[in-house]
This record gives sequence, structure tokens and C-alpha cells, in this order.
Amino acid sequence: MEFNEVIDKRRTSREWSDREVDFEAVKRILTAGMKAPSWDHYRSWQFIVLHTQEEKANAFGYAKALAEKFDTGRYENRRLNLAQKMYAYAMPKQYTMLVDCPYVVVPLFKCRKLNAEWVSKLNPLTTAWCVAENMMLAAVNEGLGYSLRIPLNREHDIVLERLGVPQGWMTPCFIGIGYPREGAPVLEQYSSDPSGHIHMGGW
Repeated sequence: MEFNEVIDKRRTSREWSDREVDFEAVKRILTAGMKAPSWDHYRSWQFIVLHTQEEKANAFGYAKALAEKFDTGRYENRRLNLAQKMYAYAMPKQYTMLVDCPYVVVPLFKCRKLNAEWVSKLNPLTTAWCVAENMMLAAVNEGLGYSLRIPLNREHDIVLERLGVPQGWMTPCFIGIGYPREGAPVLEQYSSDPSGHIHMGGW
């Protein structure tokens, strides 16, 4: 697939077909992740891959509880902007978009505790997000879709504990990989034209 086509097609998916995904495609996606910039040059990232329903249900119970508590009624019969429409559509699917997906990857980076005193202190997290972005683009290039969940509050520690991750590792997100359901809603997007966002020579 041509690069700009991949960029244009990159969208988070939240509903899946039951079509199985070839694990060789998953490995190619992980290979793309491993080619991300690495602040320490070691590329020491690790990946937990969840495939069975039991594995995913065990990991994402926190997301299930959050989704079940979400009140969809508060968004009905209201005029919503694009961000609100996305929130109302996405929040109830925070669990199913992971457990119904054929594979979920939990990328891990070495870090005991985030220190945001200086931007440079976030290098481990920043490069882990480069890994995630490479993976998402690679999934689209494979003709697949992806779901993306950033762990909320205690969810980060709960999921890593359930997956037996040793101390000293963190994750930026959970990435589902699968074939999107045909006919799933495609929400409008705000303009991606950078013209109004460019400041030449300074702000």
C-alpha cells in the first residue's frame, strides 16, 4: 500500500469481523514496531500478545467495568460536536473493542516510574509511543484495523499484574489487531489541513 494511502486510512476500529488473522501478519506488525526510534539504542521493548477470549477477559476487566458504568443516555437527543460523538460511540466499546478482537498486543518499555520534571525524562514513554504508531500504521498496511486503549488510572498496574509483568516495566497502551466489521460506523473527522497550525519563525 502506498504510504499516503496508509496514513489516510489510519482510523481506530472498535467493531470486528470474526475473520481470523494470520499470526505472520502480527509478527510483521511487531517487526515494524521494533524499527521505531529508540532513545537508548537497545530496543529492549517486549510484547505480550493475547489471543484467547480467556486471556483478554482476564486482562481487561477494568475496562469492562468502566464501559458498563457509562451512561449512553446522557448523549441522546443532544446536539453533539465531533469529539462528543466519538466519545459517545467509543466509551461503551472500551472492553469489547479489545476482547472481540483476534489479537491484542501490550507493548512494554523499561521504566520503574514516570518522571515528567523535564521532557527528556519521558524518553522511554515517548519512544514506546513511536513503537505503537509504527504498529498501527503497519496494521493498516496489512489490510487490517486496530483498536487503541490507553490505560486509565489504576488500570495500568492492574493489567500488568494480571499478565505477570515484572516490576520495572510499563505500557503506553493496548492495541487490538483484526479485520474491522463491514458496515461499522465511520465518524466524521476534523480537518487535517495544517495551514492554520503553522507558525513560521516563531509563534
